[in-house]
Amino acid sequence: MAQEIELKLAFPPAARAAIRQHPLLAGAERVGRAQTLINTYYDTPDMALSAQRVALRTRKAGRLWLQTVKCAAESVGGLSSRPEWEQAFHGHFDFSAVDAEQPRHLLEKHAAQIVPLFTTNFRRETLSLSPRDGVRILIMIDTGEIVANGRSEPISELELELETGSADDLLALACELAASLPLLPYDPSKAARGYRLFRNEALCPVRASAPVLDPHTPALQAFHGLAWQTLACWTANLHGVLHTDDPEFIHQLRLALRRLRSLIRIFAPVLPADFVRDWPPVLARQAAELACVRDLTVLRDELLGSAREGDSDQRLPALLARTEAEAAAARVGIMVHLAAPGSGLPLLNLSRALRNLPQVANPPTLPELIRQTRQTLLKQTRQRFRHARETRTPDALHALRIAIKRLRHVEETFAALVPGKAHQRTRSALGKVLTDLGRLNDLAIALPRLNAWAAEDRSLAEAVAFFSGWHAATSLKLRRRILPRCVRLLDKKVWRL
Repeated sequence: MAQEIELKLAFPPAARAAIRQHPLLAGAERVGRAQTLINTYYDTPDMALSAQRVALRTRKAGRLWLQTVKCAAESVGGLSSRPEWEQAFHGHFDFSAVDAEQPRHLLEKHAAQIVPLFTTNFRRETLSLSPRDGVRILIMIDTGEIVANGRSEPISELELELETGSADDLLALACELAASLPLLPYDPSKAARGYRLFRNEALCPVRASAPVLDPHTPALQAFHGLAWQTLACWTANLHGVLHTDDPEFIHQLRLALRRLRSLIRIFAPVLPADFVRDWPPVLARQAAELACVRDLTVLRDELLGSAREGDSDQRLPALLARTEAEAAAARVGIMVHLAAPGSGLPLLNLSRALRNLPQVANPPTLPELIRQTRQTLLKQTRQRFRHARETRTPDALHALRIAIKRLRHVEETFAALVPGKAHQRTRSALGKVLTDLGRLNDLAIALPRLNAWAAEDRSLAEAVAFFSGWHAATSLKLRRRILPRCVRLLDKKVWRL
């Protein structure tokens, strides 16, 4: 059995020439000639193999035929490690070389039902690079397509496979390449993409799952687990943004970036000072690149959508058209940004930084960290609430919203360690207050934009005036109920720390 450690990077097809001309790759040793690889993936009709995360394929490379079995891989930020068994293929399957009992038993049990499902057909150029003594990395440039049931998807990937060295050596090389090339970490294997195409499944936004935490887990280990999970959401939703028009990918991508910033704040006592200092601004800049599209989507789908109920004189269609045009232009800007050299570097740099985090001296336990964080955030939230109650300004309400959002993230992240129906009700109440504050924030962002459009195009003035009037009553209602809700929510009796 071989243990394959590889890092997969996707690139735009138009960037292939730039990749081949990169100084590191242009000077690398070529391993044989470029080959066309025709791979057929097999499973049972009810996909019993993929259900157990086992992949079976045959590969034709020139006159050579190979059979390969691969098992489940954990892949985050494009970096994966998986066991595989490869041998010559002579027209029939032979699983005797699979020396792990569970996958061999599964394959032998279903051998009679195995049928071909889909193919991948791509051209592979293989290079070998030794960045330093003791390190050897294979670099595969793959371009082609996946075909299943008459549907196809392009393959445009750079694979870095470790021969000797460490996973950090792979990430170091990936960072060096991504600094001047449009390379994005990509977790799904060709097999996973083929299965999705075979099933005709659309890409779906990836949401963070509820973390499973143990109070005895060291705090740094808990941070690692939460950060890697969130990094996987960042990676997956990034590719959803590139390949679909579904605005939910942008929303989930922004949430992932926000969660990472929040996790760094929460776990700051067990993290190096430079990591805590340097990474939140980087993540904030990544989120800011997406803010305009998200704001315009909310304006179009939620704010204008609700106002259209009362627009009997049809004043809003022109404003809706302007919003859609602005959103489309902003989306083009995101696509240009993601296709630019260096776009994947922050994700890769963070992956590398996470793998190399040192242990700080005398770290607090996880329960101590949670208690300290909740106390600090609750104190900050109460201070901002008092300021908002005294001033009632949009800025004060926005600051209160941010504080409550941070508090809710802590409550949700550590829900398993703070059990009880009372805390469930508190988390629910935090969500309701945030919904109200979020709507006020959406309006605060939308109105200046709409007024600017009306100043540019007077034909929109009546529609903007109607929009403002329609939402004025809602805004007033929200302002009147938010602060009384916060009084009850932030009462000391609710919080037993």
